[in-house]
Amino acid sequence: MFEVSRRDLVLGSTGAALVFGLKGPVSFIDAASAQRAGESLSYKVGDIEVFSLHEGSIERTVTEGIVKNAGLDDVKKALTAAGIGPDKIDNPFTVTAIRTGGKVVLFDTGFGGNGPASVGKLASNMKAAGLDPATVSTVVISHFHPDHISGLWVKETNEQVFPNAEIMMPEVEYKFWTDAALVEKVPEANRPHVKRIQATFPTWKNIKQYGDGADLVPGVKAIATPGHTIGHMSFLVASGGQQLFIQSDVTGIHQLFVRNPGWFSGFDSDGPKAEATRRAFFDRVIAEKGMIAGYHFGFPNVGTLAKDGNGYAFAAVKA
Repeated sequence: MFEVSRRDLVLGSTGAALVFGLKGPVSFIDAASAQRAGESLSYKVGDIEVFSLHEGSIERTVTEGIVKNAGLDDVKKALTAAGIGPDKIDNPFTVTAIRTGGKVVLFDTGFGGNGPASVGKLASNMKAAGLDPATVSTVVISHFHPDHISGLWVKETNEQVFPNAEIMMPEVEYKFWTDAALVEKVPEANRPHVKRIQATFPTWKNIKQYGDGADLVPGVKAIATPGHTIGHMSFLVASGGQQLFIQSDVTGIHQLFVRNPGWFSGFDSDGPKAEATRRAFFDRVIAEKGMIAGYHFGFPNVGTLAKDGNGYAFAAVKA
C-alpha cells in the first residue's frame, strides 16, 4: 500500500482514496498553499520509505523568457488561473529521498550552501525527518543543473559533502558536461559552473555512471527523459505493487508546464524533445496508476496526475 504519514496530513478526492487504499473521504489541495519552507513529508511505497524534503524556493520575475513559445500575456493568464503570480512567482525545490534496506538514497542535492539564503534547507529538513545526512549511502543525480548538484560541494569549496556515498550520474549527461570544449560554448555566466564540474567530477573516485533502465538500488530503476537536458533522467520507485515516478525536471512548475505540456520552459535545452518526453512520461504515470513527485512542484511535491483536455492536472497531497 502507498501510505502517507505526517502528524497533520490530510488527503482527498475519490482518486486519492483508490490510489492510497484509504476508505474515508479525502481532499487534495493545490501546491500554492502547500509550499512551506522548513517541512518534510514521509510516506511509503510498499516497503520503501520515501521522504519529500523542502530545499526552499527562489522568487522569479515573470518575463518573456519563462516560456519560449508562449506570449507573456498567456503565461500570466495561466498563472492567475492557478492562483499564483502573475508578475512574480516562487520557484520551489523539493528533494526526494528514500530509505530502503536500512540505507538512505538521495535523489539530487539542491543548492546546499551554494545558493541564496532562501534555499539550502535540505540538511535541516533531513534531520527533521529523522535522516542523518552523514548516513547517505547513495546520491542519484538526474542532471547537472546547479539547483540539482550544487549540494554536492561544501560551500564555496570543491570539498565533497557526501564523500562516503556512491554518487550515481547519468552517463550521457556526464559526457556532455565534462567535454572540455563545452566551456567556450556556454554563456559567460554559466562558465564557472561548467569549470567546477570539470575540475571535480573526473577526479572523484566515488562516482558511478548509469544509463537508461539501470537498476540503481533495489526497487529503483532509471528512466531516460531527455529534452530538459541532453541526458536528463527520471526514476521509478516500485515495491509491493505500488509505484512512484520521480520526474526530476521533466517539467518545471506544474501550474504552467503540466497544464500546458506543449510550452517550452526557458530552461529546456530542446523544447520539442522535452514536450514529447513529458507527454509520454505523464501518459505512462496515468496508465500505470502511479504517483508522481516533481522537483519544482512545491511542497508537498507528491500527488496524482490526470488528463485535462490537451494537458494534464496535478493534484498534490495536503500537508
